[in-house]
Amino acid sequence: MADPEFRFTVDLLREYGAAALQNASDLLGEASLLYANGHAARAYFLAVASIEETGKALQAFDAQGRNLGDSAVTAKLRRTMEDHSQKITAAFTAMLLVSPNIRDSVMAAVEVMIHLKCGREPSMYTDIRYEESKVQVPAAMVRDVAARDCIRLARDCLAHARKHIAEKKPETRSRAEDQLFAMKSGQFQKMANTEGFWWYYIAQLESGKQDFAAAAVAYQRDFVSKGKTFKRPDEGKGDT
Repeated sequence: MADPEFRFTVDLLREYGAAALQNASDLLGEASLLYANGHAARAYFLAVASIEETGKALQAFDAQGRNLGDSAVTAKLRRTMEDHSQKITAAFTAMLLVSPNIRDSVMAAVEVMIHLKCGREPSMYTDIRYEESKVQVPAAMVRDVAARDCIRLARDCLAHARKHIAEKKPETRSRAEDQLFAMKSGQFQKMANTEGFWWYYIAQLESGKQDFAAAAVAYQRDFVSKGKTFKRPDEGKGDT
């Protein structure tokens, strides 16, 4: 059960990140050994685990710039560090930051992330494919080339993460950025899927306010929480 009084400290996060990087390296080595000895499915699983540990290290690094005294930030950090999907996503951040073509790199990374998130469980556990009444076994689910590529990807993620953490400093986050970070994912997605929010953000940009986090927090407070929707400037006006 989570301790409501627990708070991260910078020292704890640094220690956690270093331990995660070491474990990522250990898992990568073990994945390579398994692959070399013909155990592709298990190698794939450990390579994905290595990627998750790399992502955890980057999460811990980023967290050092946040308001660690805020209980909402602490709760969100704990959730992200315990979420397989979010750790995999985080593992790619250092690599993407140095990409010469960020748009194409992000598109390619998203596809890879989806495969990793979907392939993690089938590479380790048996299952039943109920629609076909067939037993699913790990060895049949992971191709040799997939395991090899996953190991290479884990190695690349780890190398970029190490370089990023060694050369950069955690970015100090604003109060609005922390509030947006702590916002429930479903809450933000629901808001971001409305035209009203984007018209509001456009209006903020036109007035010289470019802070996306501040706009999102303000819209949640002033509109969503009150059951209101921002109206585009020309909405309701007839043609002239």
